[in-house]
Amino acid sequence: MRTRPLRIDGGMNIFHDNLNRLAARNQDLAAAVKSAAGGVLTIEPARTGVPSARRSGRWIHSAYDPLREAQTWADTHAATCQAGEMVVVAGVGLLYHVEALRKRLSPEVSLAVLVPNLDEFHDALAARPLQSWSEAIVWLSGAPAECAETLTNTGRPIRSLSYAPAVAWDTDFHRALEEALRRDMSRQAGGQLTIALVGPIYGGSLPITGYVKRALETLGHKVQWIDHSVHAASYEVMGTLKDSRNRQLMQGRMADVLSQWTLASLAESPPDLVLSMAQAPMTLPVLEHLRKKKFLTAMWFVENYRHLTYWQQMAPGYDFWFVFQQGACLDAFRQAGARQVSYLPMAADPDLHRPVTLSEEDRHRFGSDVSFVGAGYANRRRLFPALLHQPWTFKLWGNEWDGADELRPVLQRDGARIDTATCMKVFNATAINLNLHSTTGAGLDPQADFVNPRTFELAACGAFQLVDHRSQLPQFFTEQEMVSFQDFDDVPGLVQQWLNDPAARQAMADAARTRVLREHTYVHRMRDLLGQIGLSQPDRVGSVLRGERQQESLVKRCADDRPLEALLKDCPSGQRIELKDVAAQIRSKGPTATLKREELMVLMLDEYRSETRDLL
Repeated sequence: MRTRPLRIDGGMNIFHDNLNRLAARNQDLAAAVKSAAGGVLTIEPARTGVPSARRSGRWIHSAYDPLREAQTWADTHAATCQAGEMVVVAGVGLLYHVEALRKRLSPEVSLAVLVPNLDEFHDALAARPLQSWSEAIVWLSGAPAECAETLTNTGRPIRSLSYAPAVAWDTDFHRALEEALRRDMSRQAGGQLTIALVGPIYGGSLPITGYVKRALETLGHKVQWIDHSVHAASYEVMGTLKDSRNRQLMQGRMADVLSQWTLASLAESPPDLVLSMAQAPMTLPVLEHLRKKKFLTAMWFVENYRHLTYWQQMAPGYDFWFVFQQGACLDAFRQAGARQVSYLPMAADPDLHRPVTLSEEDRHRFGSDVSFVGAGYANRRRLFPALLHQPWTFKLWGNEWDGADELRPVLQRDGARIDTATCMKVFNATAINLNLHSTTGAGLDPQADFVNPRTFELAACGAFQLVDHRSQLPQFFTEQEMVSFQDFDDVPGLVQQWLNDPAARQAMADAARTRVLREHTYVHRMRDLLGQIGLSQPDRVGSVLRGERQQESLVKRCADDRPLEALLKDCPSGQRIELKDVAAQIRSKGPTATLKREELMVLMLDEYRSETRDLL
């Protein structure tokens, strides 16, 4: 249904009046909207008499009272907006929510509205008069990257808000814009965060925790690793209890104790962000307690959400979730109560995952035509016998292969677990590394919606690989960088083909390594993670990343306050300065020093801060 321009008393056309207001702010956008066809929104009167709207049959505003609904939304979000920020609203509709928010905010807060669909905006301008408040809006339209650049160039902290009923039809635009803003935030990051990194007791995410630590430190952040792997032996001993009730009880209580230990560790030196890795022993009550104490928490869930499901109970506990699956995974986390959930794929650590020069002895010991490194999941046990009795050599490395008697002749080190250094030797010594994602079934993963760490690690080593096809794989590598298969019956033929062409094999491996170093390291991923949190918390993590807590920036901002300026100048230049740092500088003068009024106030505020952040 096309929305016809309405008229108000005196015969003035609403659409053209609104268009003139828009042209005063953005002539190009006004011209584009004038040419748009409209017809996206169905305009119907609400029960209160004002226009409301539906899109594809779904109400965008209340069918009863759109004004009250908009005021409630504005009141909820206005409380979080700070003076000096650029607040960006996603979701157009009839703009009731934008009007209510603009009137609710102080003039010191700038407000921008994203316009991804010109036809929808055309309908909005034809439906009701916008009046003078609309002249204080920054209207943004065009490619997501261009909108992001415009916002970044304002130099203001960016706070993103979403009017959920109106954004569902333009998810690709908003996702691309968010990614561009996150990357811009990452590029301009100049401050040092203090991050508590909470690792698991054991498991596949334990080495990834080490990679994350190195990446964060490479970016200049201070990392406090709360390493629970030191308790692994005790946890494993409890697993030997035969009674499953006692075993679960004891391991559960140990997880509770370690969660409290984490809390005690955080109390020693409160961080800007608590970042947990998958299977970190953090309980929901501890996470809720941290939220009450205003701590920011995040989890990078580097596990298949269908196989490890404890996230369903933990979802409401973390402020931010990061997962390596998209689509249904993101929806499932939101339905379970996750406040914010974002996609963050796996990566490689080029300090460890790299080409290695091997001796002839090492090449003989670790090398083969084909190799696989990993655990003995059901699909691998079922498929790998097809690689035996071939005209090429095959070696199998890793643990949990008990009972796979047919594969025992090729199993190395009697099925012992191998460390990272040995893995690197195997990867580098092997002509063709087989990378088969695990699944509980007998064949290839039927829900191939994530890419495992091994894909990036092999590529970073400059090692050639054959990988089972994944839906996300084209996001990361082209067909000139990676060879994939969709049927395991094709593997023997592919092995023979690529064994016969070592030059092409090396060229592809080199191209994959170049791509990983350029786009897929843990440094890249941590930039994205912190950029996402910084966008969502512009006055906290965002302000640190922008360098606003650095000594030079603080001195510049308080130039009109001479006493405070003098206190800050006593602090080391080139470093981040917090209240506790200024208080420590004052206390260093000694107990007999005569303090100024401003110094006494700082000490009083620091004592109050310590009391309110008392976690235990």
